Amino acid sequence: MQAEGFKPFSGPDAFRVLAKAKERLNLEKMEMDDILKAVSSLGSLMETEIALIYALQDQICTRCGWCCTENTSLRVSKDELKNIAAFKKSSYKKLKKRIRARPRKDRTLRVTRHPCPFYEDGCSVYKIRPGVCRSYPTSKILSALAGGGPYPDKCEISDDLLAELVIKRALEEKMSRENPELIKELADKKRDEMGRLSQMTQAQRFQYLVKHHRDRLKQAE
Repeated sequence: MQAEGFKPFSGPDAFRVLAKAKERLNLEKMEMDDILKAVSSLGSLMETEIALIYALQDQICTRCGWCCTENTSLRVSKDELKNIAAFKKSSYKKLKKRIRARPRKDRTLRVTRHPCPFYEDGCSVYKIRPGVCRSYPTSKILSALAGGGPYPDKCEISDDLLAELVIKRALEEKMSRENPELIKELADKKRDEMGRLSQMTQAQRFQYLVKHHRDRLKQAE
């Protein structure tokens, strides 16, 4: 799984993720080395694993409001702001002026209000929230793993998302060691999986990956 420029996932963030994974796993049936190796290897993720945590974040988000109240800016597209305006039964121009949205060179708009102007004891536009909000915290996690910014440790689900990947990798390591023939079988299944995923919509891919992940966890219990 290691790639050029790979850096092991370590430090306080890694210890919290390790603790989360250990809580979920039956340690009597697992080798600690497999779990530690899975945590360290998070510096490099596969495409299906990235899609998996994007899908999982929607299902386990606690709507704690941290990302709404602590982040200092919000970037939205014109279409996203128009959809919010319609949802709020306001005109696009009035809303743009009220939240002081400023155009950027990439044709998006930046809102520098703090907290987010759409936060009203909870996200008031959650169903149609902008893409930058839908991708949080996974987008920040991926950036942190690549050395591009701080890990979003204040988000309540960041550690849980990575713990799911640790569990997945540790179980795969255990299965491949106990049954070496599974290595080829798993590789073939991953190729088939990628082929199926390429023919699905994003929503279908996310639904499939979450179900597949949970089925595997049940089989390993």
